[in-house]
Amino acid sequence: MVNKIHSIYMRAIIIFLSTIFCSTTSLGQTFHNLDFSQKCDTSKTGLCYWRLSWGEMGACRAASYSSNPCLLIEGKTTISVGFAEQTGIIKKSTGLQFIELSANIRAENVEGKGADLNIGIYDSEGNFLTNKDMGGYASLGRITGSSDYKIYKLKAVIPAGAASVKIGAILYGKGKVMYRDFGVSLSPVAHRKPSALAIKYVSAACDTIVRHSLVKDSINVKELKKQALLIAGPAKNYEDCYPAIEYLLFSLRQYGDVHSFFMKANDALKWSNDTTRVEHMEFPKSKLIGDYGYLWIPRFDGGNKKMISAFADTIQEAIRKLDTQGIKGWIVDLRDDMGGNMEPMIAGLGPLFNADTLGYLVDVYGRRDPWTYKDHLNDVTHPVVLSRQLPIAVLIGHNAGSSGEIVVISFIGNTKTRSFGQPTWGLTTGNGSFDLIDGARLQLASTVMTDRNGKSYHGPIEPDEKIENKLNPDNVLDRAVEWLKNEK
Repeated sequence: MVNKIHSIYMRAIIIFLSTIFCSTTSLGQTFHNLDFSQKCDTSKTGLCYWRLSWGEMGACRAASYSSNPCLLIEGKTTISVGFAEQTGIIKKSTGLQFIELSANIRAENVEGKGADLNIGIYDSEGNFLTNKDMGGYASLGRITGSSDYKIYKLKAVIPAGAASVKIGAILYGKGKVMYRDFGVSLSPVAHRKPSALAIKYVSAACDTIVRHSLVKDSINVKELKKQALLIAGPAKNYEDCYPAIEYLLFSLRQYGDVHSFFMKANDALKWSNDTTRVEHMEFPKSKLIGDYGYLWIPRFDGGNKKMISAFADTIQEAIRKLDTQGIKGWIVDLRDDMGGNMEPMIAGLGPLFNADTLGYLVDVYGRRDPWTYKDHLNDVTHPVVLSRQLPIAVLIGHNAGSSGEIVVISFIGNTKTRSFGQPTWGLTTGNGSFDLIDGARLQLASTVMTDRNGKSYHGPIEPDEKIENKLNPDNVLDRAVEWLKNEK
């Protein structure tokens, strides 16, 4: 998200109970072994109908706890992933449907991103439509630590045209998680009467979209609002309206907005104030590659100043140390920078930029908001000042997205700088932060990224030198080093 956050939602999982309950005849699903009682030697999970979609053998397996059958997912490291799922077919439906899931989950010493439930929804050709998980933005809602069995619930809207649903269970990280007692209920969205609270909440979100969305002139806001009000229905609290807001943002995709997303009130609060995640952050890395200083920049999720400073200081300290080793150039690797919060990226890399204004975010009314290194100097404890301008090779690729692309653009027009690799992801819109009544937040694609020279970007950013790397993943780096050797 830009306007200090970027990102992209992540996929995950979920499970259900022994037999499916369907409250309408227009939607039917067939799921099996939802109580995990049927063992199967031919399945990599040891459970009939449940396939291992992600993780090594044994990561997801049949188990029991207190004599009750369950699905056990175990991770050995904080970057381990275990994911078990199955697919159910949806009968053709012309209207929106709710799907509500519940699961009884127990966690033991879970570290990393955590355990989650998720629903993935697909069309008749198997194309991904949408998903819902507990994690939300930056995985803030996932289960970590240790806790006894507790029931978790998840509610999503199944759009018209959906053909299948994938359900499963996942653990991103270290520890053990046991899943049991799953349930699902399905119900139509039609004929729900919106409460006064629902009308107020949904109307505020629609007004924001009408004023600020990049696709505001393409959408039928009246029709979208009508559907969202049915989804919110007789809402008694703001959280009851969340599926309606998620539906609104999902509906913008058909008009070209694939970047907007929603942050629940609790997630928005955690994003700004949570300091406990500093020790679990993925920090930038650095090293010498021959005569050149190499900087690897990952994504960054968080708005807490302590986290921002820790990330930015890591980059600047690496620049300081490499600069004292007599290097002849820089290699900035942005190929894994999938976005998040742009602030610590710009703050950390600041000494390598040679202009005050690095780019602009241009809104639907043509107003330009510049971003600069100086704006983020307060995020750095001991700012580095370089005494010499060295050539810079910037490595980019398909995983560089959102705020990662902000950084790519910041180097465009930089002296003695050239980019190598593959085109970027193409999330070159800035997400403005628009708070709702309860503190929940619309991260709405509301600006277009523009470089310091005034060129706007409406899709992937092309490198100065495009390099295929299918046979040799290192040939992008090799070519960058070759170029640096010839730069003075």
